[in-house]
Amino acid sequence: MDNLTINFPENAKRYDCIVDYHNNKCLLENGVSFHWWGAEDTSLHCHNFYEFFIVTDGKAIHELNGKSCEVSKGELFMIRPEDCHRFKMIDDCFCSHMNFCITAECLEKICDSLKVDVDKLKSSRKLSMLLTNDDLKFFTSKAQLLNFISKDSVNSKYTLMCEMISHAVAALSLSDELAKLNYPEWFAGLLEKLHSPEMISCSAEDVYKMAGFSPPVMVEYFKRYTGKTVAAYLRDMKCAYACDLLDGTQLTTLEISARLGYYSLSHFNRIFKEYSGFSPAAYRRRPKM
Repeated sequence: MDNLTINFPENAKRYDCIVDYHNNKCLLENGVSFHWWGAEDTSLHCHNFYEFFIVTDGKAIHELNGKSCEVSKGELFMIRPEDCHRFKMIDDCFCSHMNFCITAECLEKICDSLKVDVDKLKSSRKLSMLLTNDDLKFFTSKAQLLNFISKDSVNSKYTLMCEMISHAVAALSLSDELAKLNYPEWFAGLLEKLHSPEMISCSAEDVYKMAGFSPPVMVEYFKRYTGKTVAAYLRDMKCAYACDLLDGTQLTTLEISARLGYYSLSHFNRIFKEYSGFSPAAYRRRPKM
């Protein structure tokens, strides 16, 4: 199968590893490939193909384009050639995920068959979602079936992998629209309140009290509508606000940390670096665009 050429990002040389589909026989010959990955860190890398991965068990830290978040069972992600990412294991936590790789040409064919605008899909700001239990069962059962198909049955494996990727593409392309259709007014009001200056120091416990739901229910709502846990949503919100304060005020890092509700400066420094790739001091000193 001929493949469209995708160049690596201009700053690809800064990555620990550059993965080329020409070195993957299955991907080169068929346009798709599949494998499992578990309980092991990966290097920071980019690649000249698309990747879909689904966390099937446990949790880990996923770093994407300099921002880190905790990922857990049932989450689906799409990684583009311009993206740079890696996995970091959490102490005492097991994590496994299934991984689909697909060339640009093969992805475009799948999108065409589904009547999905491939450019809109690639440019979406939301390239992850929490799968339903039924969707997760679908992917797990299909992956298990792949293990039983003979290595010589190339066409059968290709068909099955394309079916799984098609399901992932359809789920991602519909997730934004479904979220809008099912977006309850109370949740929109809650987010608006959280983003007000007087609430910037709030904790996950404060969110649970405001919403009147139990923590597991609120985590499910946040995963469904934002793609993040409550804690991860608050962390990203606070770090984004910290970026504005570092750029637009003379407040010290300690003052900013306290304003955001982080009373351990070392803890704030750590999460801000995970979010931005810089320490607060280095972020303030960085060259402005």
